[in-house]
Amino acid sequence: MLGALKKGDKVITNGGLIGEVVKPEEDFIKVKLNDDTTVKVSRDYIAKKIEKSADE
Repeated sequence: MLGALKKGDKVITNGGLIGEVVKPEEDFIKVKLNDDTTVKVSRDYIAKKIEKSADE
C-alpha cells in the first residue's frame, strides 16, 4: 500500500493526523495537513490510505 501512494491520496498517520500526499519520497512522505501546514512523515508512520468521501 505504501509503495502505491501518489500525490493527492488521503492518508491517516498512526498518530491520527489526516492529510493529503504532496510528494512521496523514498523514506518519507510529504503530507499537507491544511493550506498552511505541510509535514514530512516517515513511511513507517502512515497507518492507511483513506477513501475520499463524496462531499470532498
